[in-house]
Amino acid sequence: MAATIPFTDGLMLRYLRPENVKALLLPATDPERERVKSLLASVYDPAHLDIRAVESVRVDRTEFQTAVQATTAVHGSWDKSIPATEQARATVEIPATPPVRWLDMSLETVITVKTAPAGGLLAAAHAKAAWATAAGTAQDGFQRPYDLRYDEPPPFDPTAPARDLPLRVSTLFFDRLDLTDALRRLSQAKRAVDTASPRPEAHDGGALLASSAWLAVFPAITDDDPSRTTEQLVGDLLATQGFVAAFETAP
Repeated sequence: MAATIPFTDGLMLRYLRPENVKALLLPATDPERERVKSLLASVYDPAHLDIRAVESVRVDRTEFQTAVQATTAVHGSWDKSIPATEQARATVEIPATPPVRWLDMSLETVITVKTAPAGGLLAAAHAKAAWATAAGTAQDGFQRPYDLRYDEPPPFDPTAPARDLPLRVSTLFFDRLDLTDALRRLSQAKRAVDTASPRPEAHDGGALLASSAWLAVFPAITDDDPSRTTEQLVGDLLATQGFVAAFETAP
């Protein structure tokens, strides 16, 4: 009798092949590469970086079953006022009390994209009123309200050079469709990663939103699924929390 391999184990074996990892990020059914755009938008703020096209994806590192354990900074102080004034402050770092969180697959990628300016430059500033005393401020001062007008951003130039964006993709595998459990696991793992991993440096479009993008992989949902749930609905739900859903056939 043939052995049945668990869903998560099967996916790890599947993604040992680089071409299968590429197919996860750039599925053939996604010609506009919306999955990668969604992953990028969870890290690079769309208000500051308008990604119009994904040119290519390079996966530099793939790691399975990564343990994440955050640390907690504990601040304390001690004061003594009689007979002499003394004060000491110390900061120590101790292992976090929350349990270890496991990432089923971690990817370090570089995404080559074409971008458009997300905002225009300041064109004019007009005073709305005369100088007035700044009431309620800590120091005496004056304030003056202004109307600011910005130019429209220049149109997208498809011939402009592409740019490379580093993107960490943290992935969890789910062997069944339990959305409550999935959202809880994803949120707990995201908090642990954001605490344990320093957020990447800001790019020229502004500060980054998170340390990592998050991808949840579920078993594919068939049209006759008794739950009447669709892959689109599941994806829409996860997107409200900043996560991206993918669906794979059982290995």
